[in-house]
Amino acid sequence: MNLLMVTIARRLSGAFPFLVSPLFLGCGGDPDPPQAPPAPGISWEDCGGGFECATFSVPVDHDAPDGRTFSIPLVRRPAAVPSARIGSLLVNPGGPGASGVGWARAAQIALPQRLKDRFDLVGFDPRGQAGSTPAIDCVDDLAPLIGLDPTPDDDAERAALVAGADAFAAACKQRSGDLLPFVGTNNIARDMDLLREALGDDKLTYVGFSYGTFLGTIYAEAYPDRVRALVLDGTIDPTVSGDAFIKGQALGFEAELEAFLADCAAKPACAFHSGGDPWAAYDAVKAAVEASPLPAPPGGTRTLGPGELIYAVSQPLYNKHQWKYLAQALALAAAGDGSGLLEFADAYVARSADGTYDASFEVYYGVTSIDNTFPNDPQVYQNLTNELQAKAPRIGMYLPATALPSARWAFQPWRSNTPISADGAPPILVVGSTGDPATPYPWAVSLAAQLSSGVLLTREGPGHISFLRGNTCIDQAVTDYLVDRKLPPEGTTCK
Repeated sequence: MNLLMVTIARRLSGAFPFLVSPLFLGCGGDPDPPQAPPAPGISWEDCGGGFECATFSVPVDHDAPDGRTFSIPLVRRPAAVPSARIGSLLVNPGGPGASGVGWARAAQIALPQRLKDRFDLVGFDPRGQAGSTPAIDCVDDLAPLIGLDPTPDDDAERAALVAGADAFAAACKQRSGDLLPFVGTNNIARDMDLLREALGDDKLTYVGFSYGTFLGTIYAEAYPDRVRALVLDGTIDPTVSGDAFIKGQALGFEAELEAFLADCAAKPACAFHSGGDPWAAYDAVKAAVEASPLPAPPGGTRTLGPGELIYAVSQPLYNKHQWKYLAQALALAAAGDGSGLLEFADAYVARSADGTYDASFEVYYGVTSIDNTFPNDPQVYQNLTNELQAKAPRIGMYLPATALPSARWAFQPWRSNTPISADGAPPILVVGSTGDPATPYPWAVSLAAQLSSGVLLTREGPGHISFLRGNTCIDQAVTDYLVDRKLPPEGTTCK
């Protein structure tokens, strides 16, 4: 699904093997952190845990800089060795919709010490997203959209699916129509260049994950002479259109689900081992959910339908560390209780226990729908669903329906799906995983080839994102590149 390109804040475990927790936000770090050189235009204040916080103002319309503005939250942890400081290291954890501020606060624990010694770690929430103001807002309750049946059986169900997408797109236009033309990645890249300048850096050093790779790519194309070092991890191919994007992800998630089921079949201790045939057991759960939503839990008021099943199964496929929990949830569902899977679905769409949602789901559509081209005709997605019923029947066939809000969007994309070369930029490190379901490995190969100075670093294995995932080979190569601009040998593959 187009939504599965994201590595949003609640799935930060997809980028590194720990979750953001309130415990990380106000503790740890040096009691008296070293101070970085003052940044012009930014007033930093201590905000605990060795961090400084600030806000940064950027124009809503860069072509009318004296008009309305976005207020962008910033967080910075100054370099631990000021005498060896190289500059700022900006990060974007993905989404669109993830908080760079939250990521920086958590990720500093896992960052290699060489990076913490030599760089100010800087996180920011892009325009319209997370803690920035104003922010994209569409609806109060996402349940009607999420609960739509992604594989309608007749004309009435197909009409309901399209009507639901139209209603969501219309609500976004009504509530945020004054912002939506200005939240594309082209504008975020311009913001990031203003931020680079305000931080006092002549050139940008940056790590982008998932969607953040697209932001880094667009920045390099616009400002090739202002790049110092870019790491693009979990890569988006800018030549892939919206419908082709969905197909690639559908096949990617299907392959990852197959890998999970094979792994479970080989381990009798797996909670969903099912006598060595978890494939049949999974198909039975899927059929049961499609026939009638599962109670979640039995006797409760909530249910798990096919709409929720998409997010429930996809969420733990981002990271192999979560496979055992997916097995437990599926075993529970096989016994008639959908609550374990529904917890995964709730985590994916950021639903809190009180029934409220954060805005990351809406932000995702707001940015993606003008960053890419999506055919408007619903039949395109129905045809793709039909095709995937044969090629990806367990999870992939569900994904095309999630693109309908983007297909029905009220605002036109700012770009076409043309290759990006970033001529004149120094070497850019592109990192891809052979088993990445959300940003399939061929996209990394493609982007590295498109970029005039692209260098491909490969991780063999499952899961989305490679840096800070416990792979010493990847972490060493990325750190060497960021600090010394030393590139891994051509064709390097980390296992």
